[in-house]
Amino acid sequence: MKILPRILVIMSTVGLLAVTAPGAAVAAPIKIGFVNLADSIPYAVTVEQGVEAVAKKDGVQVVTCDSNLSVPQAISCVQAFKSEGVQGIADYQSDQAAAPRVCAAGPKVPVVAVDIEQPPCEKVYVGVSNYTVGHVGGVMLGTYAKSHFDCKVNALMSINSPINPGVIQREDGEIAGTLAECPGLKVTKVEPTTYTTADTIAPFTDTLSRFPGATRILVLAINDDVAIGAVKAAQSVGRLNDLYIVAQGASSDAYPYICHTTPFKNWVGDVNYNPQDYGKLIVPALLNLIHGKSVPAFEYVQAAPLTAANIDSVFPGTCK
Repeated sequence: MKILPRILVIMSTVGLLAVTAPGAAVAAPIKIGFVNLADSIPYAVTVEQGVEAVAKKDGVQVVTCDSNLSVPQAISCVQAFKSEGVQGIADYQSDQAAAPRVCAAGPKVPVVAVDIEQPPCEKVYVGVSNYTVGHVGGVMLGTYAKSHFDCKVNALMSINSPINPGVIQREDGEIAGTLAECPGLKVTKVEPTTYTTADTIAPFTDTLSRFPGATRILVLAINDDVAIGAVKAAQSVGRLNDLYIVAQGASSDAYPYICHTTPFKNWVGDVNYNPQDYGKLIVPALLNLIHGKSVPAFEYVQAAPLTAANIDSVFPGTCK
C-alpha cells in the first residue's frame, strides 16, 4: 500500500544558530510521529495542525500520516515511522479493537492515544472524558426540548457508529442527559458504519422514513460529521425543519450550522472540545515520556457548550 507521510521538519532557532566546537556533534531534534484519523475530517486536521504548531514552538520534528479511517493504512503509517526513526507516536486511528495490531506493527516507543484509546501500547490518553461531554450535550438538547416543547416531541434519535467503547460512553452520556430533562422518551438508534457525513446520510434517511409526519425530532450526534449527515438526509427529503440537533466536537465545518447561517436553523448547540488545543497536551506528554518522566494516564481536554449565543465570543468573527 502506497503511503505518503507528510513530513514537517522543525528545529528550534537555538539549535540552528548554535556555534559548536570543531568536530562537535550537534544533537538531532526529537522526532515524533502523528497518525491522523483522516485528512478528510476537518476536526482531525485541526488537531494535527495544533500538534504541528506546538512542535514548531518546541523545536520538535513531526512526521504525519493520514490513516484515512483505515486500519491497514494506520498499520502502514506506524511501519513507516520505524524507518523514520520516531521517538514517540501520537496515535489517532479509528478502531480501538484493532489497536493491538497497530501497536505491534510500529516501533517500540511511547504512544499517546488521541481521543480513541489504543491498548496495549498507549501510555497516555489525550482527549475528552466521553460520558461527561456526552451528558453536557444531552442536557443541552433536553433543556431545549423542555423549554420549547414541554418535552412533547415525536422522537429522540441517537447517531453513533458502535465501534469504540469510549464513543459508546459518549452516546450513553448524551442519552442520559436528555432523559434527565425529558424522562420517558424512547431512543431510536441510527448506526452508520463510520463516524462520517457520507456514511450517515443513507441510514438516517431510512430511519427518518419510519417517522412520517413527525415534526419534532430530537437528534443526538456523537460528532459534527454525523450531525451534518443527518441534516443533508433531511434536506434531501424536504424535512429540514423537523430536526433539532446537538452535536459534539465543534469542528470548523459545524460553525455555519451553529451560527444559523445555513438553511438549517435548528442546530441547538455543540459541545466544544477545542481541537486546536490538543497539541498543547499531546506534545508535552510525548516529550516527557521520551525523557523518561512520569505523565498522568489521562489528559482531558476542556469542553463546554457552544451555541449561536456564545460562539463569537469563543471564536471571534465566526458568524460573519
